[in-house]
Amino acid sequence: MKRLSAEPPIALLLCNGEPPRRALAQRLARSCDLLVAADGGANSAAGLGLVPDIIIGDLDSVKPSTLRLFSGADVVRVTRQDNTDMEKALDHLRAGNVRRVILMGATGRRIDMTMANLAVLWGYVPAMEITVAGDDWYAVPVQGHRRMYARAGTTLSILPYGTCRGVTLRGLRYSLTNASLGVGEVGVSNVVKREHCGITIGRGRALVVVLAPLSPDHI
Repeated sequence: MKRLSAEPPIALLLCNGEPPRRALAQRLARSCDLLVAADGGANSAAGLGLVPDIIIGDLDSVKPSTLRLFSGADVVRVTRQDNTDMEKALDHLRAGNVRRVILMGATGRRIDMTMANLAVLWGYVPAMEITVAGDDWYAVPVQGHRRMYARAGTTLSILPYGTCRGVTLRGLRYSLTNASLGVGEVGVSNVVKREHCGITIGRGRALVVVLAPLSPDHI
């Protein structure tokens, strides 16, 4: 799964939510340098045919049989209980100077955990470039400017987390220039016109959701 001459390194972080399809997980893993399982995410890794380099969390969800299977992995137990296993893993990666992360298994199963996992991402942006990926979609938290890559015709939505100002959208069917989006003013179902499009949030933050599988070419 290791890339050659990776610069900067990319980590694939597998959480304990709804696991992705095996084919997608393996494609993305081959484009990453490090595979990290957040606690019970290691159980999903076993089912996906992936071998984690690190298993981290309070270890209340990972099965003993999974730990035996991955006996070569570094196991990091963090007893702190006031944050999630995903946060424990992101903290560990940030401390290790990993600045690019693909998150899988961070959504699904429990709506509260899904919303929590998406909300806490802002504590890591912009220090880390994070992409949350599911089977047929991916999402990117944006503060400032971010270039996006998707095929023309792909649906893309802008979901503000609070008031956003200086919103500029380029390469989309419905463009904006230095606009404002208030709380609850979501920009759902925009459409990509050019493969390379740009999202700028001058002040504030928004989750950009692309309704297409994440391509390893665009990591």
